[in-house]
Amino acid sequence: MNRVLISAALSLTALLAACGQTTPRGPAAVHDAPAESAAPDSANTPDSYAARKAALPAQAPEPLAGAPKASLLQQTFPGGKPVSAQTLNKATPLILVHGLGGWGKQEMMGVPYWGSSYDVVGDLRGQGYNVFAASVGPISSNWERAAELYAQIKGGCVDYGAAYSARHGFSRFDPAKCYPGFYPEWDAEHPIHLLGHSMGGQTARMLVKLLEDGSPADAEGDNLFRGGRGGWVSAVMTVSTPNSGTPATDHIQAMVPMLKDLLKTVAASMGVSSQSLVYDFDLGQWGLRRQPGETFDTYFDRVMASHFAKNDSNAAYDLSVDGMADLNTFIGRSPNTVYASWTTSATTPGLVTGWAYPTPLFMNAPLSALAWPYPWPLRPTIGNTTGSSPRGKVRYDASWWENDGLVPVKSQGAPLGQSQTDFLGGAAQPGQWYHLGKLNNWDHVAIIGLLELRDVRPFYRNQAAWLASLR
Repeated sequence: MNRVLISAALSLTALLAACGQTTPRGPAAVHDAPAESAAPDSANTPDSYAARKAALPAQAPEPLAGAPKASLLQQTFPGGKPVSAQTLNKATPLILVHGLGGWGKQEMMGVPYWGSSYDVVGDLRGQGYNVFAASVGPISSNWERAAELYAQIKGGCVDYGAAYSARHGFSRFDPAKCYPGFYPEWDAEHPIHLLGHSMGGQTARMLVKLLEDGSPADAEGDNLFRGGRGGWVSAVMTVSTPNSGTPATDHIQAMVPMLKDLLKTVAASMGVSSQSLVYDFDLGQWGLRRQPGETFDTYFDRVMASHFAKNDSNAAYDLSVDGMADLNTFIGRSPNTVYASWTTSATTPGLVTGWAYPTPLFMNAPLSALAWPYPWPLRPTIGNTTGSSPRGKVRYDASWWENDGLVPVKSQGAPLGQSQTDFLGGAAQPGQWYHLGKLNNWDHVAIIGLLELRDVRPFYRNQAAWLASLR
């Protein structure tokens, strides 16, 4: 063993000893004994988000491979070259769909989810695009979010479906959710493009499924669930989307506090108190609307202790690897829609273990605390997870480790078991899934301009141009 590896091994031994493990298992055992590595000493070391934050070291205990240069967003042209302005149809509406924890323009002190102070929606409108930002339930299921998205685009009141809402124990309608419509003329002759960040990509795919195939048990009159609306969505683009779920939700005791911490951190970056922040989980159908004078902490804890949080109709289940395995079987892929995806990565592999460590300076603190590949007695994270998903639908290996702080790179392309191809230019074909590229040193929230306040407008200009060029 060379001197670098000896030094790394000693550093790793010291860290493990500090965490309570006096005898390191070594790289082979880390890979081959998932059951042991996944078992925390719950009596002495509670495995929680707080414990992970407290255990977060200043640097990796082993040498890291050289991190790639940060991707330049000005160069993110699908296919490698810009689209000719003469080929653009900017009149086709582009609907942006936010991810987990997202918000609308009346919330979070008016700071945009898309771009923060750089305001992606305003910028694209200034470029001549017909763009709208939807605001759907930030922690709701994809079914509920798709129903809300449909009403916001087409106009009308949200209908969650009689059978679905009864099965999960919430109201079919929320009288507060009626909309004039971004694009009331929407139909097969007047299609739209959908661009979703994070969970927004899942929601976009769910909407396409329900538009085309509906749900017979929920169909009534001309509602979303009657189906028969093929060709209404020209393209779905996903950015940092867990199209096959994320192991981060396997340990919900860490995931839920991370979401609270992330929202508070965003609030602090705006210079406001999280307790007085205008923010709602939009769960009126569950009877969980935020009350006047209710602090954010009280509201958050009330929601997480409710029937909603103990149900499978929520974001936690839909973002899980097992949940997305079920959803992907249901959603499939439309032959009438072009699918495309961008992946983000903000980790660097360790040279000894191969674990994926947050790349210094390129991953925000709340995500780092969740994604850091902790040694025993804390459970593995997305950066070093092994074994199987909780319901055994997917087995993890090292190919799941590279991530953006919340979602493995492996999960950000086409769903597991589905085909995809790198987009190299030319005409994009409906029914195909194209991988557009990987953005190195961009974490899950940096790509929408949050916290780091990096200018993401060039990226979204390039994607809007490509979508507007599709025929």
